[in-house]
Amino acid sequence: MPKISPVARRALTEQRKTQILSAAAKVFAAKGFERATISDIARAAGVAEGSIYNYFKNKQDLLVSLPRQLIEPTIETTRARVSMTSFAEPPLPEEILKGIAGNIISILQQNAHVIRALVSALPNMKQPMREKYLQQVILYATGLLKEYFQQEIDQGVFRPGLNTEILSISFVGMFFPFVIFREVLQVEIASDLDYAQLIGEVVPLFLHGVLAESSERKTK
Repeated sequence: MPKISPVARRALTEQRKTQILSAAAKVFAAKGFERATISDIARAAGVAEGSIYNYFKNKQDLLVSLPRQLIEPTIETTRARVSMTSFAEPPLPEEILKGIAGNIISILQQNAHVIRALVSALPNMKQPMREKYLQQVILYATGLLKEYFQQEIDQGVFRPGLNTEILSISFVGMFFPFVIFREVLQVEIASDLDYAQLIGEVVPLFLHGVLAESSERKTK
């Protein structure tokens, strides 16, 4: 039997993990996290139950690994687009940030059932699993924003001395709770406001703040 190269072995491993995670997403959506079992996921993935443990420690490990798989294609596509700004006519920051916000909202909309299962499971999750979730999702997603903000600071587009971590958290925090309430918790707020309007208001607010230009301010 021919030996498999390390590159091919890694590719097969990633393929199998994707297969298992895709099955887990379907099972969690259909049965809920608490009722779903590893046996259910193995059947849905078409693999032996024991083989799942070659890739994931347990059901919680599967759950916290899911969001990373869901957001990775969008994050990498966006990273490629942002990195191209050094070689071509750079898009305006407003265009870039509107695109990033739109992508995040789209991911949350499409995968609300998975996020809902994750939110319900987090309180009972042990600290190592919570830390893995932080690494897999939060730090991974905000890492792209930090790279972009640093790039704009270096190029003189944003003012120097800004903390890119605070910028990243602040930007996501301006629209993320709204989407979580509507899509994940299914609580309707500001029902007359759609996401295009939300993005259209949030991005300029983030970039320019709420104060009117000094020349536009009314005198008392």
